[in-house]
Amino acid sequence: MKLKNKFFITLFLISVIPLIILTIFAYERYKATTFQQMNDVASNIFTKAADKANDTIYKVEQVAGIFTFYSDGEYSIIENLKNYSSPKSSHTSYEIYKTNQNIKFICENILYTYDFIYGLYVITPAGVNIGYNTGMNGDLVYGYNPEGAKWLEETSVLNGKLYISSIAEHNMFTGKRESLFFAKSLYDVYTHEFLGTLIIDCNPAMFDLSPVNTLPSITLLSIENKNNNQILYTNINQLKSNFTEKNKKIFKTGLDLDQLSLSAVFNYDELYKAYNLTEVLLLIIAVFCMAGTIVLSIIFSNSLTKPITHLSDKMASQHGSHLTLTGRYLNRNDEIGVLYNEYNSMVDELNISIKRDYQNKLITLDSQMKSLEAWINSHFLFNTLESINSIAFIEGNERIATMAMSLGNMFRYAIKTKSEMVTVQDELNHVRDYVSIQKIRFSDNFDLNIRIPEAIRSQHVLKLILQPLVENALFHGLQYCHVGSRIDITARLDQKHLYIEVTDDGKGMNPLQLKELQDKLRQEATFTELGHRDKQSIGLKNIHTRIELYYGKGYGLFVRSTEGAGTTVEIKLPVLEGGR
Repeated sequence: MKLKNKFFITLFLISVIPLIILTIFAYERYKATTFQQMNDVASNIFTKAADKANDTIYKVEQVAGIFTFYSDGEYSIIENLKNYSSPKSSHTSYEIYKTNQNIKFICENILYTYDFIYGLYVITPAGVNIGYNTGMNGDLVYGYNPEGAKWLEETSVLNGKLYISSIAEHNMFTGKRESLFFAKSLYDVYTHEFLGTLIIDCNPAMFDLSPVNTLPSITLLSIENKNNNQILYTNINQLKSNFTEKNKKIFKTGLDLDQLSLSAVFNYDELYKAYNLTEVLLLIIAVFCMAGTIVLSIIFSNSLTKPITHLSDKMASQHGSHLTLTGRYLNRNDEIGVLYNEYNSMVDELNISIKRDYQNKLITLDSQMKSLEAWINSHFLFNTLESINSIAFIEGNERIATMAMSLGNMFRYAIKTKSEMVTVQDELNHVRDYVSIQKIRFSDNFDLNIRIPEAIRSQHVLKLILQPLVENALFHGLQYCHVGSRIDITARLDQKHLYIEVTDDGKGMNPLQLKELQDKLRQEATFTELGHRDKQSIGLKNIHTRIELYYGKGYGLFVRSTEGAGTTVEIKLPVLEGGR
C-alpha cells in the first residue's frame, strides 16, 4: 500500500469521525461568525492572489527596466544597443559576439534570479539578434526576422509598455515547447531613439497561484488575457465542488498589466463547512489532534525519516569522479522505493556522462599534442626547403625546385593555426601542391581533374580534409599508377549541404572490403593512450572523426566502390551562413 494511503486511512479514523459527531452540536452557534470569517478568508485569498500576480508582473517589468537603465561604469546595455539602431549598419561576427558577451553577465544574473524565464533576446533594427537563454526552450531561431508579425505590431503600438503573448509553441524559439513571452520596445532614455524589441520568453507556470490558494478544492482562481480571451492560469483541475448561482461569490479585478485580469470564484457552501465548528469542538479537536500528532510522529518518523536520512547521508558522502549506488529500500513499492531506484538510475547516468567527458577531454588533449608536434623544427624545415629551391633554381633543375616549393607550401598550409576553417580554394591549392610532387615522382602517369564551380570555391570548410583523400586515391585506388590513371574532384551545393567527391578509376573494393570500411567509419571515436599513433591516424577514419566532432552527427565521409571500376569518397558538410 502506498504511503499516502496509510496517511489517509490513519488520519481519517482518528480525526474525521469525531469531527462529524461534534459538528452537529456546534453548527448553529458559530454560523454568523463563520460567515464573516468566510468573507475575510475569501478576500484574503483574492488579495494575496492579486498581489502574487502583480509581483510576477513587477518582476518582468524589472527585467525590462534593466535593459533600459542598467549601467556599470563605462558599460551600458543601451550604449551597446545603439550600435545596432540603424537598419543600414553592418557589423562583424566579432562585434556581435562582443555585444553578446557584454550582456551575458547581466542576463545570467537575471536568469538565476528569476527561474521562470527561459531566455532574454533583443531584436535590433539592424537585423542582429542578441541574447541569452537557459536552454529550457532552446534559442531564438537563427536569423529570425519578426517583420510583419502581429505581436511586433501590437508591441510597437504600446510605445514601451509590455506586450504579453498567448501560451503556445512559438515558432521563433527552437525548443518547440509551450511558453509565453513578453515584448517591449526599447528606446534611448535621452534621445527616445528606437533601439530594438526586447523579448522575455517565460515558463507558462510563472502565474501559478497555488501557493496562495489555501482552499484549492473550493476556490477557482483564473488569470485571463483580455486581448485574446486566453486563460493563462486556472486551478479548475483541483476543484472538488460544483458552483451554483446561490452558493458562489465572485471577485474580479484588473492587474498591473492592462491586458490581464484576475477572477476568483468561491463556493460558500463548502467554505462554510470548514468553519462551522463550535468553541468546544475546536478545543476537543485541538486535544485530539495534539495527541494524534504525538502518536503519529512517533510511528511515522521512523518509517519515513530513516530511509530519507540514509539516502541523504549516501549523497553527502559521494566524492571524486565515481559515484556509488545504494542497495537499500529498492524492493519497496511506495514512493521511497521509487526515490531510491531513481537515485540509482541517476548515478548510473552521471557515471556514464563523467566517463564520456573524460574521454572527450583526452581526445582533445591528444589532438593538441599532434598539433604541437607539427611545430617542431618548422622554421629549420622551411629554411632548408628554401635553400634547396634556390640551389635547384641556380643549377637549372626545375623538377627539384618545383618539389621543394610545393613541399614547403604544403607544410606551411598544414601547420598554420589562424583558423581551422579555410576556403575550398585553399584546400584545392594544397591538393595541387601535393599532386605536383607526385606527378614528378610517378612521371606524369596520372591526371587530376578538378571540376568545381567558382561559387563553391569560396565556401569555408574544415582544413586538411581533401588532400588525404587524393593521397588515398593515388596509393590505394591507382596503386602507385599501376591501376587506373585519373582522379576527379567534383562538388555540388544545395540549400543546406555541400558535397565534395573524390573519384578514381583504380582498383576499387569488393563488397566485403567496402563493408569493413563503412563499418569502421561508423564506429565512435575512442581514446586508447595519450600520444599513441597508429597507421590509420591520417586515414579516412581520422578525417571522418574530425568532421563529425566539428559539425555533428550526419556529416562526414561516405564511400561507394565497385571492384575493378574505381572508388568514390563523398564529403558531406553543412552550408555555413555567408560561406563561413
